[in-house]
Amino acid sequence: MKNFLSNYIQTILLVLGMLLLIIGVGGCLGFFIALMLAGVGLILLAFLINYEKKER
Repeated sequence: MKNFLSNYIQTILLVLGMLLLIIGVGGCLGFFIALMLAGVGLILLAFLINYEKKER
């Protein structure tokens, strides 16, 4: 478990941070805007992970 967390700590933190942002924005602006932001966040996260894998 420790090895898994050390390898993927950045990804885990990004996902948790994105979820907290979506919940906060969803509470303020509305459900559909939060869904759009979630989609954008997931796309950006996918690009970031892909870029990180290419660097290794």
